[in-house]
Amino acid sequence: MLAMLALTFATPGGPVASGSALPWLLFGLGGLAVAATWAVQRHQRRELHAALDRFVVRHEGWHRQAWPCGLPTEQLVDRFAATPRGDRRHGVEAAVGGPLELPINGVPVTCQVACYVWFHERRQTSRSNGRSTRRYQRRTDLVVMCQLPVHTHRSVSIQPESILGRVGLTRTDEQLESEAFNRRFKVEGGDRTLVVTLLDAGLQELLSTAYGGRGLEFSDDLLVLSGEPTHRDRSLAGVAETYPAIVQDLRRLLERIPPAFWRALGFTRDGDEEPPPPVAARPSATAPTTPSAATTPSAPATPPPHPTPSPRPDLPPPGPEDS
Repeated sequence: MLAMLALTFATPGGPVASGSALPWLLFGLGGLAVAATWAVQRHQRRELHAALDRFVVRHEGWHRQAWPCGLPTEQLVDRFAATPRGDRRHGVEAAVGGPLELPINGVPVTCQVACYVWFHERRQTSRSNGRSTRRYQRRTDLVVMCQLPVHTHRSVSIQPESILGRVGLTRTDEQLESEAFNRRFKVEGGDRTLVVTLLDAGLQELLSTAYGGRGLEFSDDLLVLSGEPTHRDRSLAGVAETYPAIVQDLRRLLERIPPAFWRALGFTRDGDEEPPPPVAARPSATAPTTPSAATTPSAPATPPPHPTPSPRPDLPPPGPEDS
């Protein structure tokens, strides 16, 4: 409509001379582009909301969330590498979650799980002809977060290694036995023993082959897996296409975490703990007390038999000279 109005003003018989028709034409085209962009974004938002509703129906007890796992934004910002503050605005988008049964140390445990998008804005400054121009670039991270039944007490972070780190120039993190794993991931943790217990050979292989370019973090009772999955559910729309895949990746990751890691955090299965030593029952006040072998005084050892004295020889009776 705006373009048609601009063309009307641009006609020779119009109210505006032909020399001033070009600004009106540009204004009309710009308005048309803005309207088209707004319509497309509105349609995409509607599709995303509908897809999120279809996704939560698949999991009993799930719903749309403003606070993932009940945590407000200020408790998430800068807590993980996947939730930075940025330079201006930040927050949570498209969050859904609820209870989900997951394997923890081989035991099915119901945990709170949330899938969401974390966004933040980074400031970019450019200079041209002695003038600086500032603009903000919007960045997003895909996150699935799980509330564990135990606390790590010390944070553990496993992130993709930088380009310089891959060639061994800037490696200041924890180094493990696998050089291939060290080239692909940057590992940081407050407790090296706990880090080594977590990253056994099986988990290192899984992360290297199936979780390349993704981050894994532990903080208190939270586990965060960030990054894009390798497949999508095309029956959904928008970012909701990735939610089934990141939930599957979370489940597979928890299945491969070694039992020694859970035991180090105090989470054990039935039968893992050794039974306590038996406690002797206290004797009843009315029951006769039977002395035990430990309290009964032992009989004195039988002394060795003394040698029998030999009989003395009979002496004759004293004579008169002896009196």
